Amino acid sequence: FPPLPGARFPRLRRRRAPGGVKRARAGQKKDFPAGIPECGTDALRFALCSYTSQGRDINLNVLRVEGYRHFCNKMWNATKFVLSYLTPDAAFATNPGLEAARAAAGCRLPVAE
Repeated sequence: FPPLPGARFPRLRRRRAPGGVKRARAGQKKDFPAGIPECGTDALRFALCSYTSQGRDINLNVLRVEGYRHFCNKMWNATKFVLSYLTPDAAFATNPGLEAARAAAGCRLPVAE
């Protein structure tokens, strides 16, 4: 399917500026001499969600996406660490005050017993 509604690839190729690809590659090599680091889809989604409060224009910063990659990796490792210490028959203590607040609000979240 076309990248833009109503636009086909041959038409887009005709419209691009002469020498634009060479200029873009030169700019990319200047900005990222070692290449663009792989960040993963979770980090990209996290970064794009963080930009939603700024408006319609997004100036995607690769370093910010890479920072979210590190954050997602830390969260994954923390989850694996906690899950490695849980047994299948693990019981979670409930907070009576929290249960009363949930009941007053009319919501019930699942709690393992």
